[in-house]
Amino acid sequence: MNQKKDDKQRLRLIAKYTSAAFQMAAIIVLGAFLGRYLDNTLDTKPILTIIILLVSVFAALYFFIKDITKK
Repeated sequence: MNQKKDDKQRLRLIAKYTSAAFQMAAIIVLGAFLGRYLDNTLDTKPILTIIILLVSVFAALYFFIKDITKK
């Protein structure tokens, strides 16, 4: 009985970290695509990509820490 509880708890923990990693990757990739799109549209080549990419990295870190610390 205890073994099954430990296995379920371990799987939940793995699922929690895996989903957080995919969420981080999605936020960063979407930020990069948005930055490139806006740079191409507004003809501001690297500036908006860098700014939006940095903002998306900080947002991804914020959501990662928020998700991991909640119970």
